[in-house]
Amino acid sequence: MKDTDYAYAVARIRANESSLLTTADVEQLIAADSYKSALHILEEKGWIDSESHTDINTSLKSQIQKTWKLLCEISPDISELEFLVVKNDFHNIKAALKAFVSMQTLESDMNGMDSFVAPSSVDAGQLNNAIINKKFNELPDFAKVITKQTYDVLIRTSDGQLADIMLDSAALNTTMEKADKTNNKFIKDIAELMCVTANIKTALRAARTGKDVQFLETALCKTKTLDKASLVDATAKGSKELIEYISNTPYCEASEYMRTSTTAFEKWCDDILMSHVKNAGYICLGVEPLIAYYIAKDAEIKTVRIVLSCKRNKLSPESIKERVRKLYV
Repeated sequence: MKDTDYAYAVARIRANESSLLTTADVEQLIAADSYKSALHILEEKGWIDSESHTDINTSLKSQIQKTWKLLCEISPDISELEFLVVKNDFHNIKAALKAFVSMQTLESDMNGMDSFVAPSSVDAGQLNNAIINKKFNELPDFAKVITKQTYDVLIRTSDGQLADIMLDSAALNTTMEKADKTNNKFIKDIAELMCVTANIKTALRAARTGKDVQFLETALCKTKTLDKASLVDATAKGSKELIEYISNTPYCEASEYMRTSTTAFEKWCDDILMSHVKNAGYICLGVEPLIAYYIAKDAEIKTVRIVLSCKRNKLSPESIKERVRKLYV
């Protein structure tokens, strides 16, 4: 697609950006004297309605679904954005496989199916139908082989953890592949960062739980800016060695947060992604503003979840501020 093909889409996105939460909005939420007060603030800002107070999770899910629906409506080529949501396809494959293997087949529509997530690049009902009928060739190309392999693992070993890491790694590899196909540097850089931070998260958890090399080889994906073999080797030696290795890579800043706490490190992962997409605010034409808007919306939903969770657990404003993510506006 030409950048000019996105003129209308970018105009729509710029109009919608005005409704994104600002730092001042989040500070107001943090300053709320109770969980209920925070909900009322969100209601005033049009995020939720009064009937949603008892089911805030559904309301927050609908925010990202509405965002993806908007992008599907205005984007001249939605395939350029699929790298953002393909991880949800693999989540849905995972849910359908485990349900089928355990003889608890899910319904084929999305109504009431809490195990399936949206948005996704492929209809979850279609994925589910292909799996329960064992017609793996009817799955999208990126899912045919790995779904059959994972099914075989579950049937043969009932090893749910192995199935999870196989599909999670495949999700990252597919994210990279879809990004590479666009030949867009911005997209490829964002996908690379998403996969690198996911790899480091997995490696840190694995180092702390003493996972072996075989686990790591399966769980981690290949990236261009963080060598997989070196990451596996360092992780297998333990947390200290992993952090030391990361401190000598382009992601050295992460090592400081890894030493601090898991919460601090995961916040860094989200914030560095936001720092990269902020440049899209200066781009007038092209797919970049659409990608940035989706990531911005995802980040503010995560921030709202964090604030509400902290309010519910009566954490101090100072503790909440340590957890909230950077915003786009």
